[in-house]
Amino acid sequence: MPTERRRGPVALAYRVLVLPGVIAYLFAVSVVVLAADRFWLVDLLTFAWPYVVTAGAFFLVGALVTRRLKAIAIALLGVAVALIPAFDVPTARSFGPGSGLKVLTANLYVDNEKDPAVFIDILRREKPDIVVLQETTATWEQALSASGLYPHESSAESRARDDLKVFSRLPIRAETELKRAFTEEYAYKQPLRLELELNGKPLFLYAFHPETPRRPWKWRDRNAYLSAAADAVKGDLETAPVIVAGDWNTPTWSPFFRNFLRQAGLASTAGGWLQPVTRFSMKLDRLAYIGASIDHIVVSPDIAVLARHVGPAFGSNHLPVIAELSVPES
Repeated sequence: MPTERRRGPVALAYRVLVLPGVIAYLFAVSVVVLAADRFWLVDLLTFAWPYVVTAGAFFLVGALVTRRLKAIAIALLGVAVALIPAFDVPTARSFGPGSGLKVLTANLYVDNEKDPAVFIDILRREKPDIVVLQETTATWEQALSASGLYPHESSAESRARDDLKVFSRLPIRAETELKRAFTEEYAYKQPLRLELELNGKPLFLYAFHPETPRRPWKWRDRNAYLSAAADAVKGDLETAPVIVAGDWNTPTWSPFFRNFLRQAGLASTAGGWLQPVTRFSMKLDRLAYIGASIDHIVVSPDIAVLARHVGPAFGSNHLPVIAELSVPES
């Protein structure tokens, strides 16, 4: 009888919580993996994907406690399905010969109340060769220009139009706004394309900041933005290396991020499902950095990533992403 009583709660938990839970989890993650590229609300779940994977780990622990093979098998399958988006991301090589180049991207946050000097100190410490900024106000543009850190910068028109701004130690040969057809009534955002000069040869840089997919039309426009940019990048790859950086408003685990990489022929500088948060809620405890990884630096296959990390807070709801790259010289 004591043995029966000890087994009773476990058996009850298995029937009421664990087995239904692992079945529901497997169903939910399968729907996201299979249908996120077709449904807005389903794709939004990818913003919280690391937490979804963590929830699967808890379900697996619960299944192991019950020692029921059916629950363990279903939980393992659920976690495996949840990990597919992370391991399906094309990732850049971790080493390679060439010229060293450091790229930093940051969303400055249009309502940032911090003194720009805080961010300028980060630039002095990190010493990036290229700085790609989003939500850049005139005040921040002027402060960064006055810092004297960068001899070259994109035009004021690009900042005024899409709040995009690029500062560079490399000469800027040309600057163009990518012209794409708009299918949404209120759409206006365009990627910024720069041709830089590295050791006398061209290097293409795209600055991104598509719509945040808070509404269905914004989701559709973000996806159209990425698709149009991917076609343009694919053409540039035929002549020179390419770097794309910015606030993509697209998490690593979204099918639209993976589709962009494959369509454009690029690779992410980050890999794996456990990635540092780059965009967080300022209403929550900042020490926790609960949020999503939506700021990316991606590169052409001939560029290797030597190191990548996330920088400190500077008053924005985004953290800077810094990548040290090796760009081929020939």
